[in-house]
Amino acid sequence: MFLYLIPIVIIVAADQATKFLTAKSFPVGGGFTLIPGFVDVTYVRNEGAAFGILQGRQIPLIIVSVLVFAAIIFYVVKYKPRSRWLLWSLTLIVAGGAGNLIDRAALGFVRDMIDLTFMRFPVFNVADAAITVGAVMLALRVLIGGVKDEANYDFDGDTGCPQ
Repeated sequence: MFLYLIPIVIIVAADQATKFLTAKSFPVGGGFTLIPGFVDVTYVRNEGAAFGILQGRQIPLIIVSVLVFAAIIFYVVKYKPRSRWLLWSLTLIVAGGAGNLIDRAALGFVRDMIDLTFMRFPVFNVADAAITVGAVMLALRVLIGGVKDEANYDFDGDTGCPQ
């Protein structure tokens, strides 16, 4: 299970690097077109949570992040899940949460920069993408896999399909 720490470090590093480079290179609202008609890099500061909710509520958001980390660590240590799918989903959620927690604790806001111009969608960052993919994977795990006993349920490493 400690192997899952490596992707956490890589995702947090990529998240923080992209945030740093964007904030250093552009003023708030500034940026450039990365892929015309598809995605821009636009530097924005988000003082809330997903989709701009809970604006200015950094302390509650920090507390919730820490509680989610604690719950995930408790679950993994206590139940030692074997499902790679489940472990990857939790890894992505922790990595993304850590990336945004660093911003909230150090800056009082989260730096976002990925702006999908082909659709109307809030600007987001690498951490947000990791959290979203991890949450979707977790939801699929619960919906498809149910709440089967982890000792008897694992995902096939070759195909990613339930055994």
